[in-house]
Amino acid sequence: MALSFSLGAVGVYGDMGAEADIARGLDVLDAAALIAQKTPGGVPALAQRMGVSANTLQHKLNPNNATHHLTLREAMALQQVSGMPHVLHAMAAGLDFIALRCRPDDAQGDVVEAFMRVQLAMGEFTAAAADAQLGHGVTRNALRRVEHQANEAMACISHLVSALAAQVPNRSQE
Repeated sequence: MALSFSLGAVGVYGDMGAEADIARGLDVLDAAALIAQKTPGGVPALAQRMGVSANTLQHKLNPNNATHHLTLREAMALQQVSGMPHVLHAMAAGLDFIALRCRPDDAQGDVVEAFMRVQLAMGEFTAAAADAQLGHGVTRNALRRVEHQANEAMACISHLVSALAAQVPNRSQE
C-alpha cells in the first residue's frame, strides 16, 4: 500500500469571508453588483480585465437598468477575473443548491488511497462538528470550518467513486 502526502493550492475554511455567506442570500443581479463593489478599482478595473466597455458594464450591473443585461458569459467572466463566485452562489441558493469549491484528486486513482482519504476526511469533519458544539454556541468561524470539512469529505467520496468506476471493465472486456 502506497502512502503519499501532498499539499495543493486548496482554499481553507473562511477563505471567502462573510461575502460568500452574504452572496448565498442575494438575487443574481445584486450578487454581480456586489462583485463590482468589492473589487479594487470597481467597474473600470473589472471591465478592463474582461475586455469590455466600463460604461456598458456599469449599465449591465445596475439592477434598475432595463435596457442592458449581463449575459451568462459575462457573468462567468466577471467571476473569473474577480475571483468572487457570488453570482454562482446566488444562483445555486435560488435553486435550493449549494456550490462548493472542488479540489483535484490527490489519490491519483488509487482506490485504497482514496478510501483512506475518505476516512481521514470523515474524522476531520466529525472533529469540526464536535468542536463547533462545544462551548457557548456555534460561531461563524466554527460553521465555516464544518462547511469546509464537509466539502473535503464530499470531494474525497467523489474521488473514491471515480477511482472505483475507473476499475469497472468495459462491456467488451466482460
